[in-house]
Amino acid sequence: MSHASPSEVVRDFCANFGPTYDDAIVMFKRLIHSNVSWQSITTIDHPVESLDAMLENLHRARETMGAQRFRVDIHHIQDSGDVVLLHRTDNVMDKDGKLIHALDMMSMFRVKYGKICWSREYFFDSRSFAVDWEN
Repeated sequence: MSHASPSEVVRDFCANFGPTYDDAIVMFKRLIHSNVSWQSITTIDHPVESLDAMLENLHRARETMGAQRFRVDIHHIQDSGDVVLLHRTDNVMDKDGKLIHALDMMSMFRVKYGKICWSREYFFDSRSFAVDWEN
């Protein structure tokens, strides 16, 4: 059992999500609960309700996008009890470190006993709203 605060666990998650795919795998196994529930734009058709499903999702990102390297930039972080609210940018890169995509998002995590057991990600891409607004 970890004595780290929920925000320390989430900071650890962000700091160790990379730089390589293999580093991310090690961190996931260390900080993600085996029965994690994770909702994101990437999990709509592939629900994540376990660490194994989370690892499969990461593998799918490598296979479909060529995601091999990662960097997470924390902009704001706040916790209340076991819930952490985080504004971050996930930088997904190819094997040479070339940026494939940067995802600006807000996310909420629930941390219990030093592991992330629940997460919801909310994205800032409002272009779809802007397109409808113009029509």
